[in-house]
Parts: sequence; structure tokens; C-alpha cells
Amino acid sequence: MEVYERETQEVIERFRRHKLSFPDCIAVLDAALADLIPRLTGEQIARLRIVMLANNEIVVKEMERRGPATVTEIPK
Repeated sequence: MEVYERETQEVIERFRRHKLSFPDCIAVLDAALADLIPRLTGEQIARLRIVMLANNEIVVKEMERRGPATVTEIPK
């Protein structure tokens, strides 16, 4: 779980520094989640939910900050 948290924080920082596009950011976050889920214990699920919601909030706020010009980056 700690590795997932570190990895996703690094991905989000790359996104915030414009080193990673929105679609790529989401793809990497999804891949990290897919890698983690099979190894989770029942007690880690609550922590995962907290981390995922926090990550989502950061990405959404960054997209809002960037404004409507970047909306075209959102995958369909």
C-alpha cells in the first residue's frame, strides 16, 4: 500500500508539472491500481479508498486550475 501511495504521488506531481498529460496520468494511476488490487488485504481497502479519493481530488483541481483550454485532453 505504501508503494502505491508513493508511486501515485509521483505520477500526480509529474502531471502537475505538465510532464504528463491528463489521459496518461489517468492511465498510469489505473495501472498502479490494477497492480495493487490483487495483493490487497481486507483492512487495506479503506486506506485505498482514502488515497484514491485524495488523488482524484488533486487531479480534478489541477484540471480546473488549467481551465477550459485543456478540456480537450479528457479521453472520450
